[in-house]
Amino acid sequence: MAAKEWGDWSAQWIWPQKEQGTADREQQHERVYFRKVFELPAGAGKAYSLNLAITADSRYRLFVNGQRLWAGPCKGHGHVQYYEEFSLDDFLQPGINVIAVMVVHYAGTSPFELGEDGPLSIWRSQKGGLLVEAEVAEGSQLVQELNTDTSWKSIRDHSYRLQPFPIMRWMGGLEEVEGDLVLLDWTLPEYDDSAWLAAETVQPVRDDYGQLTPWQLAERPIPLLYEREQLFLKLMRSSSGEGEALFENGHSLELRNEAGRASSPLEGIHVEAGQQLWLELDAGELITGYPQLKFLGGKGSRITLLYAECYEEETGNDEIRRKAVRDDMREHVLRGGYDSYHPAGYGTSVQMESYEPFWFRTFRYVRLEVHTGAEPLTISGFSYRETGYPLLPEGSFNCSDERYNQLWELSVRTLQRCMHETYEDTPYYEQLQYTMDTKLMMEFTYLLSGDDRLARRAMEDYRASQLPNGMLQSRYPSVLPQVIPSFSLYWIGMIHDHYRSFGDLALVNRYRVQLLSVLDWFDQRKTPQGLVDRTPRQYWNYFDWVEEWPLGAPDCTEAAPATVLSLMYAAALEQAAELLAASGWTQIAIELRQRKAAVNTAVLECCRQTNSLMFRDSPAATAETQLSQHTQVWAVLAGTVDAVEGAALLEATLTDTSLAKLSLPMSYYLFRALEHCGLYDRSFGLWARWVKQLDLNLTTLPEMDSVGTRSDCHAWSALPITEFTRGILGVRQGIEGITIKPHCGELQQASGTVSTSLGLIHVKWEIRSEADMKNFYMEATWPASTVITIILPNHEVLLTDAGSFYKEIDISHFS
Repeated sequence: MAAKEWGDWSAQWIWPQKEQGTADREQQHERVYFRKVFELPAGAGKAYSLNLAITADSRYRLFVNGQRLWAGPCKGHGHVQYYEEFSLDDFLQPGINVIAVMVVHYAGTSPFELGEDGPLSIWRSQKGGLLVEAEVAEGSQLVQELNTDTSWKSIRDHSYRLQPFPIMRWMGGLEEVEGDLVLLDWTLPEYDDSAWLAAETVQPVRDDYGQLTPWQLAERPIPLLYEREQLFLKLMRSSSGEGEALFENGHSLELRNEAGRASSPLEGIHVEAGQQLWLELDAGELITGYPQLKFLGGKGSRITLLYAECYEEETGNDEIRRKAVRDDMREHVLRGGYDSYHPAGYGTSVQMESYEPFWFRTFRYVRLEVHTGAEPLTISGFSYRETGYPLLPEGSFNCSDERYNQLWELSVRTLQRCMHETYEDTPYYEQLQYTMDTKLMMEFTYLLSGDDRLARRAMEDYRASQLPNGMLQSRYPSVLPQVIPSFSLYWIGMIHDHYRSFGDLALVNRYRVQLLSVLDWFDQRKTPQGLVDRTPRQYWNYFDWVEEWPLGAPDCTEAAPATVLSLMYAAALEQAAELLAASGWTQIAIELRQRKAAVNTAVLECCRQTNSLMFRDSPAATAETQLSQHTQVWAVLAGTVDAVEGAALLEATLTDTSLAKLSLPMSYYLFRALEHCGLYDRSFGLWARWVKQLDLNLTTLPEMDSVGTRSDCHAWSALPITEFTRGILGVRQGIEGITIKPHCGELQQASGTVSTSLGLIHVKWEIRSEADMKNFYMEATWPASTVITIILPNHEVLLTDAGSFYKEIDISHFS
């Protein structure tokens, strides 16, 4: 089915009729079921096709003839409602068929109440709705139209409600479900829906007078998320059921076969009436997925599924975390939100009762707890369906230091867990697409796979978030607007990174006007001295999570300009000038560079420490402690100092322990500054902070490298992806072309594959030492006819388009 134009839609938005005797439910979360039954005549040689386009406010799960299919729609925002198109021929059968759709509508409220009003990242209107355009054909002959209208039936599900959890309030709550009220078999063709009412039409797709609906339709811009059946790998610990422990001697119980794969779905665990049982299960690594629990009996029981990233100390305060070794059960607990289910008790060995949450959960560990009432309960299966963006990593890395290899593995997994329908800061706590985080994750993705589809939608999301004054929202889509001025500058960096990696001028041209609007906001806020003034009070003055900066910025910038913001603005002016010059707007590019020079002059005059290379965090800073690594690094990146002076400034920055330190993600810009000044070999001394995470038995990289870190999965920390490919392997794609310039440090060998827009580049190098000789051997392959610049450790520069390179050189006299 081709992408649908506005005039092609015949379907109408539908929703259940209001229930008599009930108040208006539009300010409540609702779960609703829809059915459309149709019949296909049987006969020899008959072959039917079913093409379907679907969307819903707020989320749907689609079924055909009882088969669970896909979830959607792709997250949209206030200006776009995405729809999906499917070909469903394989799910049809002769005779009676049914399309069944479960829809959850999150309450549309303004002002938004964090924690109570549903997930922050899922846009919704004041009223729920389902839109389906479907047609059955036999060959080229249309047989039936199945579009949403009053011929569809619907019913509200009264079993479901959301319960808020402050610890993960951005997610809007987890589920509490009453099994007695759950409808059984409603997705099957033979289900009796005679008690259901006809749906009512809410709104047509369009009208003839340009009056816009809340749902401006557009085709899904990214692939469907994958779903993959998985089993838990380990039982960590449990209570005793009937006095018999389910593990021995306090040690965890492996649930794997000889091949190391999960082999047990935890069948046949029996809990007598009036008893309690709990199990703590390990998925083996941090996962995003749908838990699936099956059970028999247990009417009057209560089941909870608590999701946790790790074992940690119980502090008694959701906002205070103390984490050590993540799988250390001793004197540690699992903390997190939980789903609750109250069994109806109908489950039998023939038809088991089951529970699965509507939205995916994030967990490494799950605590399954059962409190039985007057009837016993038997667990007949517990597993999960993993889900995520279908990233296919082609990039790889291996070196002589096994710690680096482990960091690579953790980094790739962290990125994958933070990719769904958008990039996400953390899949457990927020699932929000923040600009600072996303810029880094986009570059990680390019290097691993060359897949820029999620990146393109992210750049478009931020464009759509732009406010009338030029500012972009710092996270989008989000039903609760937030602005962090420095984050708007990262959007310009995203466009620059994409152009550097793909050379797509059409994308640059698309965003030129919005880009200039962002820069104009900063230009309009300059002080008489030429610095960007302090952040307006209604916005968040944030730059980095630093111990000395409780709210993300130096105290001295609360009522005065932040030096780093002027420097970030200057760096963005240069990036924008490069983009506009490439797209033909040369005069504007010249003007932007003039602005950059003026800002740098103002920083030099107002913010430099007396008798020092260092720059103060603000011209108002008086204390010697009001200096940070951030300001020095951005002075290099902004071109406030040249590469020679920048090298001296960076050396001083790395040796001065009194400076406020860069976080893990902000260290990306330190790596870029070192690269710019020819000091990249100094980067090898910075990896200790990442290596320490390996001792904590993490399976992903955390938000912060501190015991108080909130999230154990935050892809802004996955810097090994860029640095091991750009730095150690040395592959860099820029506007001028591709360069291979390896850095060895203390490593003896490294090899890997880097994805570029021109194809895969394979690099392998090793140090060969014998007696007093020390040689560097390198080989590389890439798509033929692509010109590559190779810079060897002896500073030899070669240009070649041969598609392969092999060379060994003596580096005995080179450091």
